[in-house]
Amino acid sequence: MMKCNKNVLVIAMAMAGISGSALASDTLADAFSDGQFKGQVKSYYFDESYDSNEAADNNIWANGGFVNYNTAEFYGFSFGTTLQTSHVTSIDDPADKMKTSMNAQGAVMSESYIGYKYNNTSFKGGRQYMALPLIKSSGSRLIKESFEAYSITNTDLPNTLVSLANVTKYQTRTDKATKYTNAATFFNDDVQRGDVGGFYDIGTDGAVSLYIKNNSVENLNLQAHYVDFIDEVADLYVDATYTFGGEFHPFVAAQYYGSNYDDAATEDSSLMGYKVGASFSGYNVHASYTTVDQDGSVNRGIGEAATASFTSSTLTSGNYNADADTWQVGVAKSFADLKLKLVHTETDNPISKNQLTQTYLDVGYTLSGAFKGCSTSIRYTVYDYGTDADAKDKGELRARFFYSF
Repeated sequence: MMKCNKNVLVIAMAMAGISGSALASDTLADAFSDGQFKGQVKSYYFDESYDSNEAADNNIWANGGFVNYNTAEFYGFSFGTTLQTSHVTSIDDPADKMKTSMNAQGAVMSESYIGYKYNNTSFKGGRQYMALPLIKSSGSRLIKESFEAYSITNTDLPNTLVSLANVTKYQTRTDKATKYTNAATFFNDDVQRGDVGGFYDIGTDGAVSLYIKNNSVENLNLQAHYVDFIDEVADLYVDATYTFGGEFHPFVAAQYYGSNYDDAATEDSSLMGYKVGASFSGYNVHASYTTVDQDGSVNRGIGEAATASFTSSTLTSGNYNADADTWQVGVAKSFADLKLKLVHTETDNPISKNQLTQTYLDVGYTLSGAFKGCSTSIRYTVYDYGTDADAKDKGELRARFFYSF
């Protein structure tokens, strides 16, 4: 498979035409003084209760947040940085269930990048959050995942975005995360003391990513993402969504995953997904179905938010197992500052312990007045795992509070 490094992208940036960039700030000092700060204070409380194994019950309360700063442009150049912090206030976790997700103390510079923009071409290099189907930072825990990457994005083609990136490192939530299910590999050589996650090498030589998004046809959105995790697996993701006109705005969508593994002993695989939905009196309803080739599991990419399957739920990794079939129905409704969502998902998995039925209720509320900038999110999920000896039930509460400034 092809190899690539950051020099290729730097050369591409030069070819895009560095010399003609427009001036946004008159001086370098102005670029920094005209920059913008923003941040968020976060407080998360998670609780898991098992019906069949009380020893695995756990809860954690962690507090922290982030501050972000971005300069104004100076001859097309800009700089951005984000510092995250996490502090565990209270924990009861005898089985160490939270070691890879929430149990982390400390701070990490998750973003530190330089950007350059010329006409319709932009470059971004360094530590940064990413949100692509196969490479995506998860912010569902206190510490948001990040990547070290070097990317070129262009929008010269009508209604089309093209992005090429070399992604070299992956920042996890905690320093005890060493691998994730049905995901690309990374190498964590930290001491694993319970700190926030560091930036770890992806595979043997990083990953090369090509992403294309197009909406040239009215009401039709297309996207494709190809990632070569060098010497491990090449992944292809494609989806299409068509929205019809009319009062109910119905839509239909289809998706495809394909994983081609370098190791001949690992079976290549694919996933197909289908989704329909509509809006009735402000209620957004959907139904979806995904199915995986029976010969092998699909690699979903890297990052715990790299779960683009149409049946993604609170727990999703089993949806990518060989011969897994998953269906889902859901309804969502917004009432001014209140948002409600109810989703039911069932996975028929040939691995008994990965058979899973899950239902979650998500409640989001944005405060106002004296509490402007504050918001809260509460999700409660009921899980019914496995069959026979592997059967177990669990209830999980995720409560989050935010103050954004």
